[in-house]
Amino acid sequence: MGKFSNNLGKRILNKGPKIGYCVICGKYGKLSRDHVPPRKCNNLSDVELKALFSKEQISKVGTISQGGAHYRTICSECNSTHLGTKYDPALVDLSNDITSYVMAANNRLISLPEVISPFIKPQKIARSVVGHCLAAIAIEETKTGLVSSPISDSLREYFLNESLPMPKELDIYYWLYPSKRQVVVKNMGKSSINGNGTIFGHVIKFLPLGFWLVWNKPKTVDIKMRSLLSNKNIGINEVEQHEINLYDVPALDFPEAPADHEFIALNSNYAVVADKKK
Repeated sequence: MGKFSNNLGKRILNKGPKIGYCVICGKYGKLSRDHVPPRKCNNLSDVELKALFSKEQISKVGTISQGGAHYRTICSECNSTHLGTKYDPALVDLSNDITSYVMAANNRLISLPEVISPFIKPQKIARSVVGHCLAAIAIEETKTGLVSSPISDSLREYFLNESLPMPKELDIYYWLYPSKRQVVVKNMGKSSINGNGTIFGHVIKFLPLGFWLVWNKPKTVDIKMRSLLSNKNIGINEVEQHEINLYDVPALDFPEAPADHEFIALNSNYAVVADKKK
Protein backbone atom coordinates (compact mmCIF):
# COMPACT_ATOMS: atom_id res chain seq x y z
CA MET A 1 0.00 0.00 0.00
CA GLY A 2 2.87 2.35 0.81
CA LYS A 3 4.41 2.10 -2.68
CA PHE A 4 1.02 2.64 -4.31
CA SER A 5 0.40 5.74 -2.18
CA ASN A 6 3.83 7.11 -3.05
CA ASN A 7 3.14 6.68 -6.76
CA LEU A 8 -0.10 8.62 -6.41
CA GLY A 9 1.92 11.53 -5.02
CA LYS A 10 4.33 11.76 -7.97
CA ARG A 11 4.42 14.84 -10.15
CA ILE A 12 3.60 14.51 -13.83
CA LEU A 13 6.70 14.94 -15.98
CA ASN A 14 6.36 16.93 -19.19
CA LYS A 15 9.85 18.37 -19.70
CA GLY A 16 12.05 15.62 -21.03
CA PRO A 17 15.72 15.95 -21.94
CA LYS A 18 16.65 18.34 -24.76
CA ILE A 19 18.52 15.48 -26.44
CA GLY A 20 16.96 12.04 -26.45
CA TYR A 21 14.94 9.44 -28.33
CA CYS A 22 11.89 10.58 -30.28
CA VAL A 23 9.01 8.51 -28.91
CA ILE A 24 7.42 8.22 -32.37
CA CYS A 25 10.20 7.52 -34.88
CA GLY A 26 12.86 6.46 -32.34
CA LYS A 27 15.64 8.69 -33.70
CA TYR A 28 18.15 10.04 -31.19
CA GLY A 29 18.66 13.80 -31.33
CA LYS A 30 17.19 17.14 -30.38
CA LEU A 31 13.65 16.93 -29.02
CA SER A 32 10.82 19.43 -29.39
CA ARG A 33 7.66 20.13 -27.40
CA ASP A 34 4.42 18.66 -28.69
CA HIS A 35 1.23 20.42 -27.61
CA VAL A 36 -1.40 17.85 -26.62
CA PRO A 37 -3.88 18.77 -28.08
CA PRO A 38 -2.52 21.11 -30.82
CA ARG A 39 -2.11 24.77 -29.90
CA LYS A 40 -5.01 25.82 -32.13
CA CYS A 41 -7.39 23.50 -30.26
CA ASN A 42 -7.95 25.71 -27.21
CA ASN A 43 -4.53 24.85 -25.77
CA LEU A 44 -2.64 28.09 -25.09
CA SER A 45 -3.52 28.92 -21.48
CA ASP A 46 -1.18 27.93 -18.63
CA VAL A 47 -2.39 24.66 -17.11
CA GLU A 48 -1.71 22.37 -14.17
CA LEU A 49 -1.01 18.73 -15.00
CA LYS A 50 -2.15 16.22 -12.39
CA ALA A 51 -2.62 12.49 -12.20
CA LEU A 52 -6.23 11.52 -12.86
CA PHE A 53 -6.45 9.59 -9.57
CA SER A 54 -4.07 11.08 -7.03
CA LYS A 55 -3.57 12.99 -3.80
CA GLU A 56 -2.69 15.99 -5.97
CA GLN A 57 -6.30 16.35 -7.04
CA ILE A 58 -7.17 17.30 -3.45
CA SER A 59 -4.15 18.79 -1.75
CA LYS A 60 -1.23 19.51 -4.07
CA VAL A 61 -0.41 21.86 -6.90
CA GLY A 62 0.29 19.98 -10.10
CA THR A 63 3.02 20.47 -12.67
CA ILE A 64 2.65 23.91 -14.25
CA SER A 65 2.80 23.81 -18.05
CA GLN A 66 3.07 27.30 -19.52
CA GLY A 67 1.39 28.02 -22.85
CA GLY A 68 -0.80 24.92 -22.81
CA ALA A 69 -0.24 21.24 -22.09
CA HIS A 70 2.86 20.00 -23.90
CA TYR A 71 5.49 17.28 -23.67
CA ARG A 72 9.10 17.43 -24.91
CA THR A 73 9.16 13.95 -26.38
CA ILE A 74 9.38 14.05 -30.19
CA CYS A 75 11.75 15.24 -32.88
CA SER A 76 11.05 18.30 -35.02
CA GLU A 77 10.28 16.18 -38.10
CA CYS A 78 7.52 14.23 -36.32
CA ASN A 79 6.30 17.41 -34.63
CA SER A 80 6.46 20.04 -37.34
CA THR A 81 6.46 18.09 -40.60
CA HIS A 82 4.08 15.23 -39.79
CA LEU A 83 1.83 16.67 -37.08
CA GLY A 84 1.99 20.43 -37.63
CA THR A 85 1.93 20.46 -41.43
CA LYS A 86 0.26 17.22 -42.57
CA TYR A 87 -2.18 16.02 -39.93
CA ASP A 88 -3.10 18.63 -37.30
CA PRO A 89 -4.86 21.07 -39.67
CA ALA A 90 -7.61 18.49 -40.32
CA LEU A 91 -8.19 18.03 -36.58
CA VAL A 92 -8.11 21.79 -35.99
CA ASP A 93 -10.66 22.36 -38.78
CA LEU A 94 -13.11 19.88 -37.25
CA SER A 95 -12.59 21.37 -33.78
CA ASN A 96 -13.16 24.89 -35.09
CA ASP A 97 -16.26 23.86 -37.07
CA ILE A 98 -17.92 22.61 -33.89
CA THR A 99 -16.69 25.49 -31.74
CA SER A 100 -17.93 28.12 -34.19
CA TYR A 101 -21.50 26.79 -33.93
CA VAL A 102 -21.38 26.68 -30.15
CA MET A 103 -19.88 30.15 -29.82
CA ALA A 104 -22.43 31.64 -32.23
CA ALA A 105 -25.22 30.06 -30.20
CA ASN A 106 -23.74 31.38 -26.94
CA ASN A 107 -23.65 34.87 -28.45
CA ARG A 108 -27.27 34.43 -29.59
CA LEU A 109 -26.33 34.85 -33.23
CA ILE A 110 -27.94 31.54 -34.17
CA SER A 111 -29.98 28.80 -32.54
CA LEU A 112 -27.78 25.80 -31.88
CA PRO A 113 -28.71 23.19 -34.49
CA GLU A 114 -29.28 19.64 -33.37
CA VAL A 115 -27.09 18.19 -36.11
CA ILE A 116 -24.19 19.53 -38.18
CA SER A 117 -22.61 17.74 -41.14
CA PRO A 118 -18.99 18.85 -41.60
CA PHE A 119 -16.72 17.49 -44.33
CA ILE A 120 -13.61 15.95 -42.75
CA LYS A 121 -10.42 14.10 -43.72
CA PRO A 122 -10.66 11.12 -41.34
CA GLN A 123 -7.26 9.57 -42.11
CA LYS A 124 -5.48 12.82 -41.26
CA ILE A 125 -7.53 13.37 -38.11
CA ALA A 126 -6.83 9.79 -37.02
CA ARG A 127 -3.08 10.23 -37.49
CA SER A 128 -3.15 13.53 -35.62
CA VAL A 129 -4.87 11.90 -32.65
CA VAL A 130 -2.50 8.90 -32.79
CA GLY A 131 0.59 11.15 -32.88
CA HIS A 132 -0.47 13.20 -29.87
CA CYS A 133 -1.36 10.08 -27.90
CA LEU A 134 2.11 8.65 -28.58
CA ALA A 135 3.81 11.92 -27.60
CA ALA A 136 1.92 12.48 -24.34
CA ILE A 137 3.14 11.19 -20.97
CA ALA A 138 6.20 9.56 -22.54
CA ILE A 139 9.20 11.26 -20.91
CA GLU A 140 10.83 8.01 -19.79
CA GLU A 141 10.96 6.68 -23.36
CA THR A 142 13.03 9.70 -24.43
CA LYS A 143 15.76 8.48 -22.08
CA THR A 144 15.65 4.74 -22.69
CA GLY A 145 14.41 4.38 -26.26
CA LEU A 146 11.14 3.07 -27.66
CA VAL A 147 9.13 0.57 -25.64
CA SER A 148 7.84 -2.05 -28.03
CA SER A 149 4.28 -3.40 -27.83
CA PRO A 150 1.79 -4.51 -30.50
CA ILE A 151 -0.36 -1.39 -30.16
CA SER A 152 2.53 1.11 -29.93
CA ASP A 153 4.45 -0.44 -32.82
CA SER A 154 1.36 -0.44 -35.06
CA LEU A 155 0.41 3.14 -34.16
CA ARG A 156 3.94 4.39 -34.92
CA GLU A 157 4.03 2.64 -38.28
CA TYR A 158 0.57 3.97 -39.17
CA PHE A 159 1.55 7.53 -38.18
CA LEU A 160 4.83 7.55 -40.11
CA ASN A 161 3.58 5.94 -43.33
CA GLU A 162 0.64 7.90 -44.75
CA SER A 163 0.02 5.31 -47.46
CA LEU A 164 -1.03 2.67 -44.93
CA PRO A 165 -4.67 2.00 -44.06
CA MET A 166 -5.68 2.18 -40.43
CA PRO A 167 -4.57 -1.02 -38.63
CA LYS A 168 -7.35 -3.61 -38.70
CA GLU A 169 -7.07 -4.00 -34.92
CA LEU A 170 -7.64 -0.28 -34.28
CA ASP A 171 -10.91 1.63 -33.99
CA ILE A 172 -11.18 5.32 -33.09
CA TYR A 173 -14.43 6.60 -31.61
CA TYR A 174 -15.24 10.26 -31.06
CA TRP A 175 -17.91 12.38 -29.37
CA LEU A 176 -18.63 15.91 -28.18
CA TYR A 177 -16.74 16.91 -25.05
CA PRO A 178 -17.87 20.37 -23.79
CA SER A 179 -15.24 20.82 -21.08
CA LYS A 180 -12.02 22.80 -20.73
CA ARG A 181 -10.49 19.99 -18.66
CA GLN A 182 -8.09 18.08 -20.90
CA VAL A 183 -7.62 14.35 -20.28
CA VAL A 184 -5.09 11.83 -21.56
CA VAL A 185 -5.21 8.19 -20.44
CA LYS A 186 -2.88 5.64 -22.00
CA ASN A 187 -3.15 1.85 -21.86
CA MET A 188 -6.50 1.74 -20.06
CA GLY A 189 -8.46 -1.49 -19.74
CA LYS A 190 -12.20 -1.40 -19.14
CA SER A 191 -14.31 -4.47 -18.40
CA SER A 192 -17.85 -5.38 -17.49
CA ILE A 193 -18.66 -7.59 -14.52
CA ASN A 194 -20.86 -9.71 -16.79
CA GLY A 195 -17.73 -10.90 -18.61
CA ASN A 196 -18.50 -9.54 -22.09
CA GLY A 197 -14.85 -8.68 -22.67
CA THR A 198 -12.22 -6.04 -22.01
CA ILE A 199 -11.77 -2.84 -24.01
CA PHE A 200 -8.14 -1.72 -24.18
CA GLY A 201 -6.68 1.49 -25.55
CA HIS A 202 -5.98 5.22 -25.14
CA VAL A 203 -8.21 8.19 -24.37
CA ILE A 204 -7.62 11.84 -25.29
CA LYS A 205 -10.19 14.57 -24.57
CA PHE A 206 -10.12 18.33 -25.06
CA LEU A 207 -12.67 21.02 -25.87
CA PRO A 208 -14.75 20.20 -27.95
CA LEU A 209 -13.95 16.53 -28.73
CA GLY A 210 -13.15 13.25 -27.07
CA PHE A 211 -11.40 10.31 -28.76
CA TRP A 212 -11.07 6.69 -27.67
CA LEU A 213 -8.47 4.60 -29.49
CA VAL A 214 -9.59 1.01 -29.00
CA TRP A 215 -7.36 -1.95 -29.78
CA ASN A 216 -8.78 -5.37 -30.68
CA LYS A 217 -12.33 -4.58 -29.56
CA PRO A 218 -14.18 -7.76 -28.58
CA LYS A 219 -17.14 -8.51 -30.85
CA THR A 220 -19.31 -8.88 -27.75
CA VAL A 221 -18.73 -5.21 -26.80
CA ASP A 222 -20.84 -2.45 -28.31
CA ILE A 223 -19.46 1.10 -28.11
CA LYS A 224 -22.28 3.54 -28.78
CA MET A 225 -20.08 6.26 -30.28
CA ARG A 226 -19.36 7.41 -33.83
CA SER A 227 -16.42 5.67 -35.50
CA LEU A 228 -13.94 8.07 -37.09
CA LEU A 229 -13.10 5.65 -39.92
CA SER A 230 -15.88 3.37 -41.05
CA ASN A 231 -13.70 2.67 -44.11
CA LYS A 232 -10.15 2.06 -42.89
CA ASN A 233 -8.81 2.04 -46.46
CA ILE A 234 -9.92 5.56 -47.32
CA GLY A 235 -7.09 7.65 -48.79
CA ILE A 236 -5.09 10.17 -46.80
CA ASN A 237 -6.64 13.16 -48.64
CA GLU A 238 -10.13 11.75 -49.18
CA VAL A 239 -13.05 13.62 -47.64
CA GLU A 240 -16.13 12.26 -45.87
CA GLN A 241 -19.20 14.03 -44.55
CA HIS A 242 -19.95 13.14 -40.94
CA GLU A 243 -23.20 13.84 -39.15
CA ILE A 244 -22.60 15.11 -35.60
CA ASN A 245 -25.43 15.52 -33.09
CA LEU A 246 -24.61 18.55 -30.92
CA TYR A 247 -27.07 17.46 -28.24
CA ASP A 248 -25.81 13.89 -27.87
CA VAL A 249 -23.20 14.41 -25.15
CA PRO A 250 -22.07 11.58 -22.81
CA ALA A 251 -20.97 12.15 -19.22
CA LEU A 252 -17.88 14.35 -19.03
CA ASP A 253 -15.92 11.56 -17.29
CA PHE A 254 -16.67 9.03 -20.05
CA PRO A 255 -15.00 6.59 -20.69
CA GLU A 256 -12.39 6.68 -17.92
CA ALA A 257 -14.98 6.52 -15.11
CA PRO A 258 -16.59 3.07 -14.82
CA ALA A 259 -20.36 2.65 -14.70
CA ASP A 260 -21.94 0.58 -11.91
CA HIS A 261 -21.42 -2.67 -13.82
CA GLU A 262 -17.85 -1.89 -14.95
CA PHE A 263 -14.31 -1.69 -13.60
CA ILE A 264 -11.14 -0.19 -15.06
CA ALA A 265 -7.42 -0.94 -14.88
CA LEU A 266 -4.79 1.73 -15.51
CA ASN A 267 -1.43 3.03 -14.33
CA SER A 268 -1.87 6.36 -12.53
CA ASN A 269 1.41 7.57 -14.06
CA TYR A 270 -0.23 7.40 -17.51
CA ALA A 271 -3.56 9.06 -16.69
CA VAL A 272 -3.33 12.85 -16.65
CA VAL A 273 -5.72 15.80 -16.46
CA ALA A 274 -4.84 19.38 -17.38
CA ASP A 275 -6.86 22.18 -15.77
CA LYS A 276 -6.43 25.89 -16.33
CA LYS A 277 -3.90 27.30 -13.88
CA LYS A 278 -5.62 28.97 -10.95
